[in-house]
Amino acid sequence: METFPAQTKMILDSGAEIGCHGYAHEGGSQMTEQQERDVIDKCAALATSLTGSKPRGWRAPLYQIREHTVKILEEHGFLYDTSLTHHDSQPYFLPSAPPIQPIDFSPHISATTWMKPLPAPAPPTNKTLVELPANWYMEDMTPMQFLPAAPNSHGYVPTSGILSMWQARFEYLYNEYSDSERSEARLEEDGKRVGDFIFPLVLHPDTSGMAHVIGMVDKMITWLKSWGDEVKFCRYEDVAKEWKDRQKLA
Repeated sequence: METFPAQTKMILDSGAEIGCHGYAHEGGSQMTEQQERDVIDKCAALATSLTGSKPRGWRAPLYQIREHTVKILEEHGFLYDTSLTHHDSQPYFLPSAPPIQPIDFSPHISATTWMKPLPAPAPPTNKTLVELPANWYMEDMTPMQFLPAAPNSHGYVPTSGILSMWQARFEYLYNEYSDSERSEARLEEDGKRVGDFIFPLVLHPDTSGMAHVIGMVDKMITWLKSWGDEVKFCRYEDVAKEWKDRQKLA
C-alpha cells in the first residue's frame, strides 16, 4: 500500500475489498508476539487510512497463524481470517483451543502421556473470528511459480492441469447436493444454508499475471460465469458477515 499507493487505490476503486496479508510477507514462525503485533498494527493503520474504515479480513503470510495472532486480530476488530484448512468449502468459527503440545518421545516417557483427546474449543463469542478456509490446492503460486529458494515450488506445471483440477473440485462440491436441496435453500441448525458452498481461489498478481497463466484464470472465471445464477461472486467480508449473522451466538 505504501510502495504502490496509486495502484492500490485503483484496486479499491474497482469495488474490491482491501484485506491485510502482512507487511513484507513475514511468516508467523519468524516473529515474536510483539513483532507480529507491530506488523498487524501497521497493516491495519495503512488499510484504514486508505479505505476510511478498519480492515475486516486477514490472511497470514504462508498461512502461518498462531494463538496470539488470533488474539491481536480480535483486538483490532477483524471479522474473519482466511489462513486455515479445517474445512474445504464452508465457513466456520475459528476454534479457540490451547496450543497442541509436541510429543516428547524420550525413552523414559510413557506413551500414555500423549494418547489423549484434544481439548474441546471454547464456545464462540461475538469477537470470535469467522474462518473462510484456504487451501493449498486452490492457489496458483505453488504449482505455477518457480521460486529458487522454495523446494516445494514448481513453475513448470501446465496451466491446463490446474484449470482441470479447479473445475473438478467445483463440480464435486456442487454435486454434493441434489437439485431439490439447492432449490430449498433452507437453513440447518448451525446456520449453514443447504446447497451453498464457498470456492475461494487464491491468486497472486506475480503468478496469475504471467502471460501463460492469466489466460487460464480468464478461462476459469468464464467457466464459473457459465453456471449462471448458480454462482455468485462475493467479497470475503460479505460472505463472513452473512454467515456470522445467521449463527446463534450467546
